[in-house]
Amino acid sequence: MTSEVAEQQEVRRWGKRQTVAAVAVAAVIGGVGGAAVYAATAGSSRMMGGPIHGPTHGPPPPGAPPPPLRAEPAGVLHSEYVVSDGQGGFSTKMTQTGTVDEITLSSIVVRSDDGYTQIYAFPSSAVVPKPSLAANDTVTVQATRTGPTVTLNSIGEGQPHGS
Repeated sequence: MTSEVAEQQEVRRWGKRQTVAAVAVAAVIGGVGGAAVYAATAGSSRMMGGPIHGPTHGPPPPGAPPPPLRAEPAGVLHSEYVVSDGQGGFSTKMTQTGTVDEITLSSIVVRSDDGYTQIYAFPSSAVVPKPSLAANDTVTVQATRTGPTVTLNSIGEGQPHGS
C-alpha cells in the first residue's frame, strides 16, 4: 500500500507547465476583469460618479461674507441644502414656497402644494410678522435649520399656485 500512496501523491502534483498555465489563466482573468471595470467607469478616477457643479475653488477665506443664496430653479416647492458658513463650518438652509396654514407671534406654518408642511420659528420675540400676512397667503420662505429647529431668515410673496 505504501507504493500506491506514493503514486497517488505523484499524480496530484503539478508540474512547471501546469503551474505556469494556471498563473497565465489567472493573469488573463484579472486583466479582463480590470478592463471591464475600467470600461464600466469610463476611465474615471473619481470615487463618486456624477458631474461636478459650481465653482471648485473651495470656500471663501475666513472673515469673508458667505456666498449669496442660490436661486432656486423655477417650480421648486421646497428644498434643503448645506452651505459653507465662511468660518470653516457649514449651515443647513431651507427654502419653501407654499400657503400659510397658521401664523402666531412666534412661528409660521407653511404648506407646499405637494403636502409638505414646515413650522418656521421667528428669530426672536422682537420679530413680529408683517401684519399683511394671513392664513392662505402664498409665500416663499428662506430659513436655517439647526438641529430640529428651523429659524426663518426671510419671507416674501410666493408664486401663485400651479406656476
